Amino acid sequence: MPPSIMKGLLLTEFNKPYRFSTDIPVPKLETEDDVLVKIAVAGYCHTEMMVQSGEWADKITATGRSLPLIPSHEGVGTIVEVGANVKHLKVGDRVGSLTMQHSCGTCSDCKQGLPKFCDKNEMYGVSRDGAAAEYMVVDSKWTISLPSQLSFESAAPLMCAGTTIYSGLKVADLQPGQTVAIIGAGALGHIGIQFAKCMGLKVVCVDARQAPLDLVQKLKYAPDFALDATKGVDYALKTISGDVDATLMATDSLAAHEYGLQLTKKHGTFVIIGQPTDPIPIHYSHLIFRNLTIKGSLLTDPETLKEMVTLVAEKGIEVKTRSYPIQDVETLLQDYHKENHAGKLVLRVSDDQ
Repeated sequence: MPPSIMKGLLLTEFNKPYRFSTDIPVPKLETEDDVLVKIAVAGYCHTEMMVQSGEWADKITATGRSLPLIPSHEGVGTIVEVGANVKHLKVGDRVGSLTMQHSCGTCSDCKQGLPKFCDKNEMYGVSRDGAAAEYMVVDSKWTISLPSQLSFESAAPLMCAGTTIYSGLKVADLQPGQTVAIIGAGALGHIGIQFAKCMGLKVVCVDARQAPLDLVQKLKYAPDFALDATKGVDYALKTISGDVDATLMATDSLAAHEYGLQLTKKHGTFVIIGQPTDPIPIHYSHLIFRNLTIKGSLLTDPETLKEMVTLVAEKGIEVKTRSYPIQDVETLLQDYHKENHAGKLVLRVSDDQ
């Protein structure tokens, strides 16, 4: 049986630092479809910044919940309790869960097999307590078993960063031999590059920082081109000898969007993955005269998540992480904003690896 209290992080006020606490009540199962997971690793990404700043406060109030909130929407660990309706998972399973929880099952999106768009969804780490604590309750319908060869530290980033960029590649709908540009070689980008190579695509990676460009060129599945964005789009087009069939925008830099649009060929596809605070400016010429198709990418579904983690395990795709004890979250935050930051930063919540 789990203990009655646990350690973890709390967001108690927007735009304030997290508070590390050792007396948070261990959560109880809310429905018979839920499971209780002892968290091993919790990921940190840009969404955590948006939640902490209050940018998504409406998502909390819409569910009738309020602060304090346990952060992190990338959680992996081991099941310690299962609800009565759970059949595909058991106590002791190593699992990961998408942030979406408790979709209604009856709306038009759910009926069309698109439950990630369900308006009734809650999101752990966003509108309900997340993974930056020793235990977390998750919806079993959004939870999968992890391959044995996949470490918790590598698996945590796949629950959002990995699945979002994988979904973006699916949305781009390219065929082997075609060319994709991934703008942003960070947490999402360095994983997406490897997915794209394993799909048989030619890959152009672009970033304005040298550290992530250095990282991706050392990967097992390195990009065909790793370009410095500060040299301009004309330099990129000349280097790769033409434009690309699709571009995945894996950064929130507004300037990078115009760069990516210019890099994309006429009639190509432009997939927006980053979440800039301000509206994205897209000149009408890209839509009317160049006929670009512009789409977005929101996470994925459990079946595609299984497909993705299997690919990572079987192909040996590298998820580059730097881990921190959960109580050192402020050090993680400082490193996240450094110019030489590369890869994915995660919190070690427990010693269960």
